[in-house]
Amino acid sequence: MNMKKIFTVLAFAAACLCASAQKPELKFNEDGTFKVLQFTDLHMVAGMEDQQAKTFARIRYAINEEKPDVIAVTGDVITGGRPCRPLLQNILDTLDSYGIPFFIVFGNHDREQDLSMVEMSTMIASGKHSINLLKGDGLLRDMRVPVACHDSEAPGLEIYAMDSHTSIQPKSPYDGKPIRYEWFTFDQVKWIRSEFEKSAKENGSVIPSVAFFHIPLPEFLEAWQNTTESYYTHNNVKGVRGEYGGHSRINSGMFAAMLESGSTMGVFCGHDHDSDFIVNHMGIALAYGRFSGDDTTYHHLLHGTRVIVFKEGQRAFKTWIREDNGMISYSAEYADGELR
Repeated sequence: MNMKKIFTVLAFAAACLCASAQKPELKFNEDGTFKVLQFTDLHMVAGMEDQQAKTFARIRYAINEEKPDVIAVTGDVITGGRPCRPLLQNILDTLDSYGIPFFIVFGNHDREQDLSMVEMSTMIASGKHSINLLKGDGLLRDMRVPVACHDSEAPGLEIYAMDSHTSIQPKSPYDGKPIRYEWFTFDQVKWIRSEFEKSAKENGSVIPSVAFFHIPLPEFLEAWQNTTESYYTHNNVKGVRGEYGGHSRINSGMFAAMLESGSTMGVFCGHDHDSDFIVNHMGIALAYGRFSGDDTTYHHLLHGTRVIVFKEGQRAFKTWIREDNGMISYSAEYADGELR
């Protein structure tokens, strides 16, 4: 093995060791609140410094205004340009500079860069305040992250962060035809069911939970389309649906697993730049974040972020969109399966 290969192996091992070190723990505040700030679809492009500067300013503005307890970045962080390593490092350094725990889930475009997924995963998990973990293959792990009550180690909330895969046209195993976007795998559905069961057994009760990932579930479109039917009179949709919906055409049963668990309060995703609605679907709030990038791709909504504030000891949260102009839009409140 030559010296270059030895250095690469040692560097990777050091990064993995750093990524497996003690991660920041999440905890409710003394007033019983816990705030998540969701950025989605930053769509940064290496070499487009003007757009990068505006996106970094947006990140700083939202963090300074909202002062979150954790930052969620739901995919499509980098979408083009070469090389992307310095840009990704700049993003991670910016998030780290606030001393606030954060996590990132991959979007479809993150897989199209000049870094391998293992290299990107290692960088992300190595952030000082990153709560991301790596799997044995070096890729980001799907996670169940507890948020402890303010006065104990018992969880008052659990956050699931998951990989919803890519948009490279997967083909049907039956006729070989493209099926648009990928879907959650059987193993992922099996995993989350197992995690729900473990959590209930460990804690003696069902812990309220939420999930963050990039590509929306098929139920997002179903919920919007059913807002006028009598069965759905309590879903109280708020926000904009500006495009059809980039979900998979294959329904793998992820929503059913969440529904049957009795745990999931809400699902938060990105991917569709012209949608930011939240809707109640069978007692689970399905919500888009607001497009957080700049003019590197299509969007017809003002740039912004989604904010979610959870209440300790309750199946409840408040959420709103913070826009770049300082306006607060589409405030909603979820409590015990109802959205107001």
